[in-house]
This record gives sequence, C-alpha cells and structure tokens, in this order.
Amino acid sequence: MIEGQPSQTALHVAAARAAHLRYDPAPHLLQDHLAEVLLGDIGPDLIASYGNEASRWIMLENRLFIPLRARYAEDRLADAYRTGVRQLVVLGAGLDSYAFRRPADQSELRIFEVDHPSTQKWKTERVAALGWPIPGGHEFVACDFEKTSAASALAASGFASTEPAIVSWLGVTYYLEPETVRAALADLAQLLAPGSEVILDYMLPIEDLPERYQELQAAMREFLTAQGEPQSNRYRSQEILDRILEAGFSRAQIEEHPALFDRYIAPLASTIPISERFGLAVASNAKVTDGAAGGT
Repeated sequence: MIEGQPSQTALHVAAARAAHLRYDPAPHLLQDHLAEVLLGDIGPDLIASYGNEASRWIMLENRLFIPLRARYAEDRLADAYRTGVRQLVVLGAGLDSYAFRRPADQSELRIFEVDHPSTQKWKTERVAALGWPIPGGHEFVACDFEKTSAASALAASGFASTEPAIVSWLGVTYYLEPETVRAALADLAQLLAPGSEVILDYMLPIEDLPERYQELQAAMREFLTAQGEPQSNRYRSQEILDRILEAGFSRAQIEEHPALFDRYIAPLASTIPISERFGLAVASNAKVTDGAAGGT
C-alpha cells in the first residue's frame, strides 16, 4: 500500500467485476452493476484494460475468476443466511459493493467491511459523493492487517463474537507475510462462534503453474511492487489446509477446479478458461461429530 492512496489492486478488482458485465455475454456470474459507479472517473480506462484488444490473456482470466470467487462467497453466504447466520465480515473489502446491492430477503444481515484506512477513506468519500445512504447494520472497520489483527479491529466494532458469521477474505492472503496469515487465521478461529466460516482464496507457487504464468511473473512483480502491493505469499493446496487446521479450525475444505468449472463456468457463454493460479478454501469452526476433521 502507498500511504494515503487507495489500494490499486482493490481498484482493479472492481474494474474486473465491471468488465465482466460489460464484455462477457449473459448469463453472468455476478451482477455487480455498482462496481463501475464506485470507480467513477478512473473507471473507464481500468475497465477497458480487461476487455480491449490489447488486453493480456491474464487480464481476461481475472475478468472471470474475480467475479467467480465473489459469486462463490455470496452463494455460501446465502446458504448460511437461510440457516440463521446474520453477520458478514468482508476482510480486505476494497470496493466491495454487496452492502449496497444485497438481496431484499437478507434485510437482517449485518455487514462489517474491514480494510486499510487509506482505502476505507477513499471508499467512504466516494459513497458520500454518490449520495448513497449507508444501509442499516453496516459498519466500516479500519485495519492495517500487517499492524493490527482483524480480530482486534472487529472486537472494537459492533461485531457480535457470540453469533456465527461468514467471513469473506478474498484477494488478500498473497499480499500478506506468511506469519500474518497464520496469526490472522488463529485469531479468527478464536473469535468466531461455532457455525462460522472463513472463505479465502490463495495463490499457488509460481513453479507449480504452467509456463505461461511463469513468463509473466517478472512483469507482474514489477507492477505490483511499484504499486506498493507486492505478492509475498503462496500456498500449495495441502499447505493451506494445514495452516487452517493448525490455526484451530475444525474443518478445512478446498474447492477443486473441476467442481468450480462445472458449477460456475460451464453454464456460461464465455470461452475464457478458469484461472489455474488461484485456489479457494473454506475454514469452519463448527464442531466435528464424524471424526473427519481435515481437508477434502
């Protein structure tokens, strides 16, 4: 992060979500019509970078995977809401717009957006400029993950640790030091009530990826470092499962790419392939009654 500026990767995430609606044919993974509005004047060029003829193939991949991971988290939230969960925590919220477009049948949901103070300031000023009313039960929580634990930031907010919650932690872990991720998982395992879930994505080691990703690695590293947001953390799938269980969660689950493809990509008219460099995982602290605490 460059102090005093919003996260550049957060702006790109919003641009990718907006580009999915603009450039990909229906049906869409995510109906985030507010992403482009939030971006404002900086939006057109960023969004075009995900859909013009000069776009690199990895930008096109992101245009599909970024909405996919958000859709996956929102689907799990919907399932949890039906069973009585009434809290959503968005860690590294960036320009997430769910609080302003949530379904009418989730009127009791309380949403806590947690992010770096610089990004939070930019977003809240943008929301105010748009004249959007802050929904009831919504709270912005400022937190620099490398300096303050998300758990302590939530403890100082209106978050109810005695009630279950869904935690969406997307697009964050690979920008944090491994020990920061380890500590955050342990803190969340202690903070969250039974019946809670943490949904997170992670990036696979570059040496495990197809050659096309390795060829772009130097350019990506240079760009992200210049933005003050270098990627410093990658996991193999078994490693992230191990970190989740070591942190104190009772269950850890990996969403395999074939299942994600069948559920989310196959019904689309898009020809963009699912990204091979990311994984999705779910941590749960629900009590295990079948003796099967472990990854799948």
